[in-house]
Amino acid sequence: MVTLATDRAADGRGEAVYEGVNRLGRDEVTLRLHRGGGDLFTLERQLVRAGGVTLTQVFLVGAEAELHDFASADPYGDSLQSSYLALKQRYLSEARGRTVVQRPSMPGDFFDQIGEIEHCRHEAELLPIAQTVTRALGAEQYIFSWLVMDAKSGDVIEHRYLVGCDPAWLNKYIDHVWYMNDPLLEYAKRNATPVLSSRLDLYNDVHWLTEAATHGFRNNLVCPVHAGTNSVVVMLQASNADRTAAGEGILWRNRRHLRALACELLDWRLAGLQQQATSQFGLSGEEMNVLRLVHAGGTASNVAEALQVSVKTVYGVVYPRINNKMGKPNINKAAAMAVSCGLIK
Repeated sequence: MVTLATDRAADGRGEAVYEGVNRLGRDEVTLRLHRGGGDLFTLERQLVRAGGVTLTQVFLVGAEAELHDFASADPYGDSLQSSYLALKQRYLSEARGRTVVQRPSMPGDFFDQIGEIEHCRHEAELLPIAQTVTRALGAEQYIFSWLVMDAKSGDVIEHRYLVGCDPAWLNKYIDHVWYMNDPLLEYAKRNATPVLSSRLDLYNDVHWLTEAATHGFRNNLVCPVHAGTNSVVVMLQASNADRTAAGEGILWRNRRHLRALACELLDWRLAGLQQQATSQFGLSGEEMNVLRLVHAGGTASNVAEALQVSVKTVYGVVYPRINNKMGKPNINKAAAMAVSCGLIK
C-alpha cells in the first residue's frame, strides 16, 4: 500500500482540504475531505478498480462519530487506517472554532424545498436538502446515482453516489460488485418512469436485495431520469424499512415528488459540469455550435455552410482547434465529451 496526502483547491464540490491516495493491490482508493462552507463537510471515497471502473461515494460529515462509522464500514478499513486518521485530524482542525451555519428554514411545500437545490454551491449544501425532502416523503434512506456508460458495451464505467443511507450497506454493495447484477440499475437504463422494486423480476430466488432489507432497504422506489444522452443515466433510490404494505404505499403515492427531486438533482449536476467544462476548455460560442452540429449528425459541409468557410478550413482549422482544446483525436470524440460534460445536449 502506498499513501500520498496532499492539500489542494478543488472544483464546485467544495474546497478539498485533504486528499489521501492509497494503492491497494490493483485497486486505488482515494479519500477526500471537502469543505463546503461553515460546518458543512463531505467525505468523498473514490475506488478505481483494476479494470478502470470508478465508484465514488459522497457522504455528508456533521460529526466525528460519522467519520468513525464510515471508516468502520469500509471493507478496506484496516489498510486505510492511516489515511482515515489523517483525514479525521484534518476534519477536527478545520471544524474547530468554525461558525455553525444554520440553513434557513424551508417552506413546507415539497416543490419549494426542491427549488432550493439550484442555490446550492456545493454537494455539502445539497445533501441536507435531499435528506429533508426524502424523509418528508416517506423514505428513511436514499441513494442518488450518477452513472456514465460505455457507448459500445453499455457497461457502467463511472458511478457517483450521493449517500443518504447506512454507509455499511453501500460499501458492501460496491465491495461485492453487486452493481453488476442490479435489477434496479438495469431498469433505470431502459426506462424513465418510477417503479417499486417489488414489481421487478429478480434474476434468481436468492437475490442480494433480500440482504439489503436488513440494512433498511425493505421497500424501494426507483426514479430514473435520463440526461439527454445514452451515455448518462441518473437514478434516485428512495427506501424505507416498514414491514407493512403502508411502507410501499407512501413511496408510491409520493413518486411524482421524488421524481421531481431526481430531476432537480440531475439539473444541478449538469449545470455544475457545464460550468466546469466551459472554464476548462475555453470554447467560443461558435465552437460550441460546431459541436452541436456534429452531435446532431452534421457533416463538415454543414459546418462550413454555417460558418461561411470552406470545407478545407473546417478540416484544417476549425476541427483541429476544437480537438486541441478538448484533448481529443477527432471531432466526433470531442462532441461526445461535450455531451458527457453537459456542454451540449
